[in-house]
Amino acid sequence: MTGPVVERRISSKAFLGHYLAAVVVGVAIAVAVALSAGAVSWPFLFLVPLPLLAVFGYARLARAGTAYRLYPDRLEIESGILSRRIENIELFRVRDVGLRQGLVGRMGDFGDLYIHSTDSSTPDFHVRGIDGPQAFYKQIRELVSSNRAQSRTLIVEEGQATPER
Repeated sequence: MTGPVVERRISSKAFLGHYLAAVVVGVAIAVAVALSAGAVSWPFLFLVPLPLLAVFGYARLARAGTAYRLYPDRLEIESGILSRRIENIELFRVRDVGLRQGLVGRMGDFGDLYIHSTDSSTPDFHVRGIDGPQAFYKQIRELVSSNRAQSRTLIVEEGQATPER
């Protein structure tokens, strides 16, 4: 068994929106504490950085708990912190691969891949927030094509007539 062609984790840049929302919530807490009358409100200022710390912790756990490994014949998805789940998608079963990047994703070079396959346990899979998604997308497409050729797989679309022999 050969090692992975490439391994990716969720990018820290994929959490930029979460960090921005946490800063807004922290500022809202600071404003609420500042506007509340009385000297008792100053001990509650320790609540201001909590949303940012919570998002930081969530991002670290999400990154540590998810790995995408691309092998020559399959895509392996490992997820979980306390309990571990490993899912494999055989590349010759992949029907379609899509790439999605928003404006911030294009500027920061991170994005999502969508994989549709004939796999019974995981027919649709979402590879979330990885760095360099275009290179990963191209690698998957190339490996899918070579695996289909090696296994002599023919994809028949629904409603498409098969030739008579």
